[in-house]
Amino acid sequence: MGVAPASHGLLGRIQRANDVAAHRFGPHTAEVEAFIVAVGQLTPWQWRQVQTTKRLVASVSKDGAGATDSARSIQSAIRSSDGRISEPMARAGEVLFDTLAKKSDDKQVAAWQAMTALIMRSNLPALKFAVHYAPFATLIPLSGSDVLDPRTRRFVALLEGLTRDQLAGLAKRWRVEAGASRALLQAVAKHRHARSEEAVAVAALSFIPHHLVGDEGWTAVRTAVHGGRVLSALAELTAEETAQLWSPLETTIALASLDVDDAATRQATNRSTRRVLAAPPAKTAAAYGPNHAEVAAFIRGVAELSPIQWLRVLDRRKLVASVTREGAVEPAGVVRSILIALEATRELDTYSRCRAFAAVERAGYVIESHGGVNLEQVRQALTPFEPSIAFEALNGGGFAHQVATLERADWQRIAAAAPEANVEAVAPLVNAGTALIDFFGGRTDDEAVATWHAVSALVHRHQLTPIKFAASYAPFASAIPVTNPRSLGAMVSRYVTAVGRLGASQCATLAQPWQIGDDLSNALSKALVDGSARAGEEAAALAAVVTVPMRLATAGGWAAVKTAAFGGRVIAVRTRLTTEQLEALWEPIQPAIPLASLSAPARVKR
Repeated sequence: MGVAPASHGLLGRIQRANDVAAHRFGPHTAEVEAFIVAVGQLTPWQWRQVQTTKRLVASVSKDGAGATDSARSIQSAIRSSDGRISEPMARAGEVLFDTLAKKSDDKQVAAWQAMTALIMRSNLPALKFAVHYAPFATLIPLSGSDVLDPRTRRFVALLEGLTRDQLAGLAKRWRVEAGASRALLQAVAKHRHARSEEAVAVAALSFIPHHLVGDEGWTAVRTAVHGGRVLSALAELTAEETAQLWSPLETTIALASLDVDDAATRQATNRSTRRVLAAPPAKTAAAYGPNHAEVAAFIRGVAELSPIQWLRVLDRRKLVASVTREGAVEPAGVVRSILIALEATRELDTYSRCRAFAAVERAGYVIESHGGVNLEQVRQALTPFEPSIAFEALNGGGFAHQVATLERADWQRIAAAAPEANVEAVAPLVNAGTALIDFFGGRTDDEAVATWHAVSALVHRHQLTPIKFAASYAPFASAIPVTNPRSLGAMVSRYVTAVGRLGASQCATLAQPWQIGDDLSNALSKALVDGSARAGEEAAALAAVVTVPMRLATAGGWAAVKTAAFGGRVIAVRTRLTTEQLEALWEPIQPAIPLASLSAPARVKR
């Protein structure tokens, strides 16, 4: 049956509207939209990676990586009607600059350059495109980068494993026969949108500038990209043409070596090419360790706290310090030294960064001990820093100033001389600290120390006892919650609320000494085996370390906090205890918070 003219016209208009929406940013609208969304969600640490890669690209590139246009001039051009910027690019630019309105000028310009390259992707040579997009390629992978042919994957893997001397071989000038060159151009014309050359260009610009810069680096990059172009056109070339075209690379990476394709090789290749091929979640899912999600939320949240919230954080930190029995875990000098080390070692590998971090942290502790250690212990802690730092008369602040003067070569030497570090345990804290470096730059010592204590505790949350975690994180607990009240259960939630309302007499009651018998202790231990009580005990401890110091300070306050945290542990596993065991374990808390008061109120019958 035919379609009525009116309906046909309506469907036509809908179809045309859909076509316009699908191409509003040009032929790569979907990629551009995905890029804008992703770039708006980059963390400060990821932006630092972008800027580092951009500087590396600029150290070899002759093609506009260091463009001097400002974000303001670009936006002015977008709004003008002189036609310098195409309609799709102008529309995309408006959305991009709205998304990045709070970012700095250099970040906006970098994102603009990458986005415009993406819009013009089909019309740009692979190397020109890669110059602008490479800074973002590791964090926002290109479409098609996950379906490269095996030869290209292996070529990228081998390329990233080359030494400086081998890369210097690629930097030598070369020429190929005119006939082979013409055959390559014709083959490339038939496969204009092949992604092999593009992927190689991105990988080469991300890796080669670490070893070669200037004209030498640029020549090596071009040679590597030539290899990617040859690989993309192999099906159209004869054996003789292929051999001639591959000759500039043969001594460094033999073409025959790219044909190995067993399962183990593919796995190794996938690991080594993660810069280009891996999706961001696979790379960053555990950057902050087992508690990645909570740490990432804290890093975002702490940067958004208002001045009023910061006053509350510092006030609560003083309250917690009034009852805890230990001094500051990291004094200001130690924290500043650690942050300087994290900033200075950005370009080192993770293993070296972890060793340098551990060396600075240990040395800072020793220097801040103020007589708690002898001179020989100080010398041992500072051995990795010799001869750069004279240590006899240093205090924590002086050490931080000395650490700030160290150069890259000094840090490499320190990392080599430092004791072995547990990378699996230290790397998450190194990553979290790196993500917060920009934030720490504008904060007072008190704010920096409080933040460092909190993020350290959060990274190592499940390695700390609940009360120790609470002592470090409590100042931020209300501003950036890390416990979901709904997951606690009604009775535990009522107990946490009651702890938050304790009066002076109730705190004094909780501070009284008490003990439980072995049979009760064994019964409680069995109930706690699966760790299900941790959330309740943590929540009770967080409430107690803020509430109790306002009523009771010093040692008595700490005893009351411990009793309140113990109550959270007991009430969380009440269903695994008999009524008699529960009542006996509750005796230390009963005078302050009666067990019956935590039961659900009876419903009124009508």
